[in-house]
Amino acid sequence: MNRSKYKPGICYLLFFMIMVSCVQDDDFSVPNQLNIEEQQTIIDIQDGLKNGTYTEISIEALKQQFVAGEVVQFASNSVVKGYVSSSDKTGNFYKELYLQDQPSNPTAAINIVLNQVDSYNQFNLGREVYILLQDLFLGETASEILAIGGAADGNRIDLMSENQIKTHLFRSLITEDLTPLELNFSDINENYIGMYVLISNVEFPEYLIGQSYFNAIDDFDTQRKMQRCEGFSYEEFSLETSSFATFKNEILPSENGTIKGIISKSYGGDDFVLVLNDTKDVALTNTRCSPLNADDFVVVFEETFNDAIDEQILDTEGWINFAERGQVLWTEQIYSKNGYAEFGTFGANDTSNVGWLVSPGINLDENLNAFLNFNLAQHHLTSVRNTIDVLISTDFNGTDVLNATWLEIEAKVPTKYDEWYTFKDSGLIDLSNFSETVYIAFKVTGSGTNEALDGAYQLDDFRILKEK
Repeated sequence: MNRSKYKPGICYLLFFMIMVSCVQDDDFSVPNQLNIEEQQTIIDIQDGLKNGTYTEISIEALKQQFVAGEVVQFASNSVVKGYVSSSDKTGNFYKELYLQDQPSNPTAAINIVLNQVDSYNQFNLGREVYILLQDLFLGETASEILAIGGAADGNRIDLMSENQIKTHLFRSLITEDLTPLELNFSDINENYIGMYVLISNVEFPEYLIGQSYFNAIDDFDTQRKMQRCEGFSYEEFSLETSSFATFKNEILPSENGTIKGIISKSYGGDDFVLVLNDTKDVALTNTRCSPLNADDFVVVFEETFNDAIDEQILDTEGWINFAERGQVLWTEQIYSKNGYAEFGTFGANDTSNVGWLVSPGINLDENLNAFLNFNLAQHHLTSVRNTIDVLISTDFNGTDVLNATWLEIEAKVPTKYDEWYTFKDSGLIDLSNFSETVYIAFKVTGSGTNEALDGAYQLDDFRILKEK
């Protein structure tokens, strides 16, 4: 029988050294030290950033290098740094992690696709990570999420191999506590993908009470609708849970509160979704909310556009329809017996179009504590530069739009990420800081010759309200 040539004492020493140097494989605790090779690599990277061997690039600047429909390979000695915002500890993320540029108040985030499971043991939540970009790739995943990967698969990004992870992805000793970015559902857009966020005043619809996070009839992922009260209706957004999540059979909470998670996209990239790191981030313990009741308010002024004549230039009494640039004006439209106002530039020959729709003057002196409320929808928006601004003026003379003083109003307006033709409630906009006669304007910027800017905005149910 062969016997080991190592004495027991030496074996124990070797075992201890192996355990210390392989902390990334420890399933039971977050690593708080690096092995010698890792530590030296981080020192070399930091020294290289100081002496010019490496060039640091921000996540935001890195994302700007993306070319739509292409996978780009990095050639320079660039380094990007970020903080891990996602965790695969519960199995809700698979062979991916997200990095955001700051532990709090992040401005950009990026997806990393890698051939590694249980990456949380090495790249734990809040861990500072350096990526050597040379020879890696930038492109979109199958979910149309911008990511760093190890290869190109046609016009999509592919996983970093185990060897690439060892030579390109490095954690430092620093682990920060992440402060979630507070958002409303209506705020969410492409820029927030990968960020750790917090949504307040959230609940699951009553029809989901008693249901679990994952629906057993689904093969891979389940999307559960969430809602939050906003004005006279609900805002909605989807929570996505993987079939591999350890918490998939937990019952959805029935109350209202806060949810923290990562903004991502559904498979195929059709919808934005919120993905949990852990159900510890779900704190729904408050009383359910109720949308405002219109019966609790008096209507001071209202325009429903129900007298619209389909596809004619809008000439609703008292409203100013003005083209600042180009020839396009707001039009009256009817769909399914509902009238509304619309500004769209499709088919126009103008390089630039700016169209205003200004309300009649509304006297607020007799209506203290008044609120503005309206519904807006969009269709065919593809660019954030195809915009609508909601403005208010107290010195407009009723004719000279451009020489009046206009202040922007914060309102919930549709973006290119919202479903086409679906009206969004603006919420109640407080007008108590204004007095005398005010005018409300809707100003759209687009283009008839640029297909990226020829989308349309629709306005309906414009109201000034005051509480009874």
